[in-house]
Amino acid sequence: MQLKSSQVVERKRLYLNYLIAFESILILLLTVVAVRLRNAGNLLDYKSGLKEYILLAAFPIIWLVCLSLFGSWDLRILDNHIDGYRLLMGASAMTFLAFCSASYLFKIQISRFVILFSLLGGTLLHLILRWFFLRFVDKKLKDNVSSQNWLSLTEESKVRKEVEDFAAEHNATMYFLTVSHSDFSKWVNEVIEKIRIFEISRAILTDVSALQPFQVQQLMWAIQQTNAEFVAYDHLGLATSQSRLQYYDGLNWVGIGEPRINESLRVIKRLFDLVLVIPTLLFLTPFYLVIIFLIKIDSPGKVLYSQQRLGQNGKLFTFPKFRSMKEGAEIERLSVLGRPDANMAARYKNDPRITRVGKILRRYSLDELPQLWCVLVGTMSLVGPRPILPEEEFQLGDFDFRRQIAKPGLTGIWQVSGRKETSWDDRMAFDIKYVEEWSIALDLILIARTFKVIVTGRGAY
Repeated sequence: MQLKSSQVVERKRLYLNYLIAFESILILLLTVVAVRLRNAGNLLDYKSGLKEYILLAAFPIIWLVCLSLFGSWDLRILDNHIDGYRLLMGASAMTFLAFCSASYLFKIQISRFVILFSLLGGTLLHLILRWFFLRFVDKKLKDNVSSQNWLSLTEESKVRKEVEDFAAEHNATMYFLTVSHSDFSKWVNEVIEKIRIFEISRAILTDVSALQPFQVQQLMWAIQQTNAEFVAYDHLGLATSQSRLQYYDGLNWVGIGEPRINESLRVIKRLFDLVLVIPTLLFLTPFYLVIIFLIKIDSPGKVLYSQQRLGQNGKLFTFPKFRSMKEGAEIERLSVLGRPDANMAARYKNDPRITRVGKILRRYSLDELPQLWCVLVGTMSLVGPRPILPEEEFQLGDFDFRRQIAKPGLTGIWQVSGRKETSWDDRMAFDIKYVEEWSIALDLILIARTFKVIVTGRGAY
């Protein structure tokens, strides 16, 4: 059955209710199972353990309240999966703090097993199940939702391409209506009429400066009465994608904060890197030895190839790779590849400098494995913008320097979005998007997607 645009929100709410009910039951079951496993074969005295029972009974309630307060059950998680994971992890962290604080204040001894099993194990289980759920919802909506109709309210044709690209990403049919200033109320009625006639699911105002603030409000409220979504094109660009907005007294002045990867969160990101990279290095040691052997018998030269790359805040660092080209290939780089342009991908595919073993290493990104040592020593991160060469610095746009706020990474949005099949401008946009929207949940998602890209070898040559 094909759903109309007007039915999509109701279907999303239905799926969200299923998620709320399922996760609520899961939290209760996890708490019960943890207590039963911890006290298997033991009979606790009800009176002596009364405070413990009360706190354990409050545990799932605290978790459910935190999930609700953090907005981890909002409709937006069905469209923005990263938010769904990030908010879930934030709610779980707050539950842990609240639970431990209550245990300390009321001097209640709670088994660490119960906390670890219920909270840490439960959070991991929640993330896995939520991933399956969101993919299921995506598939159901994609199969059952008819093509969406969008309405662009535009005054200048220069924004038309951005709107059309936005619609193309969502397989939406685009309708256009010119903003009118002569009789605003009449024009709003025309907008509403078009929304109803064409069953518009999303109305996009391409330039908020084309209208007075009270007119934007009036238009927005009128559109929302039809159950269509109101979207405004962001002419502030990066400013509105920062990590926090600070509202001052009166709620009319808004302070735009620094990107998510600030000094405090860098500590968390560094711990995250170390927790993952240390066991990974130990596990991959035999593979390092095999790769070294294959490189040595395939072509003469050093096993490792090192060059200088631009790191965090533009500082140079040594960037190692397993050698995948013949000795002296760097001298021929400009003559073979030239400067990055629209035909760069084709030249990469036919690069004559790559060795036989090198083609395999590059195909599956195995040549990048030595960079795990850079993560260990702190010059790189597991996830982040891919470092560029010093001679490529002049190609950075006016605002591309913001990508260097973060440490360079082994993988990132660019790595899972086509890599060498994408343009230079796309790559810069991906990197800046990562810096502005970073979260541990985003890192986990990008790492998971990287494994898929490595297996398929898409965009690597």
